[in-house]
Amino acid sequence: MAATSGPEAQQPTGGARHYWRLLRRFAGASAVATISSQLVFLLSYSLSSMPILSTVLGWLAGAVPNFLLNRRTWGSRGRSGLRGELARFLPVSVATVLIAGTAANYAETLALHLFAESAAPRVTLVWGAYLGTYLLMFVVKFFLMDRVVFPSHRRHEPAR
Repeated sequence: MAATSGPEAQQPTGGARHYWRLLRRFAGASAVATISSQLVFLLSYSLSSMPILSTVLGWLAGAVPNFLLNRRTWGSRGRSGLRGELARFLPVSVATVLIAGTAANYAETLALHLFAESAAPRVTLVWGAYLGTYLLMFVVKFFLMDRVVFPSHRRHEPAR
């Protein structure tokens, strides 16, 4: 069998193109949600809120745009399927906030021990734990959004 050359050899397959497009759009939606979430978390925590309260406020600020933008990314429109998508999105989102809240809480315990007299390093360490959780969850959430939350788009893919 001869190797294929030319433009078709350099182009990803339809399925790969589809997933690269989804990944780019998911990354954009995640960036908007992360920026919203991080700003609210950082502001709230730096104003002396408890890490868990800051985590919940940050989560709310990010979860709403995350759901709405990802719903569009996977081609969902209108009210059809909204209830089911939301019911599948919430456990994914709540699991993420629980992990982030746990990480922020443990980070605060460590930060209070390490930086008892200095607020800036404490805030930085706790914020880093919160942000790090969301960065680690990026890949997991992409998979869950594609396979669990918005699985109906596969019906419209061409057969291979």
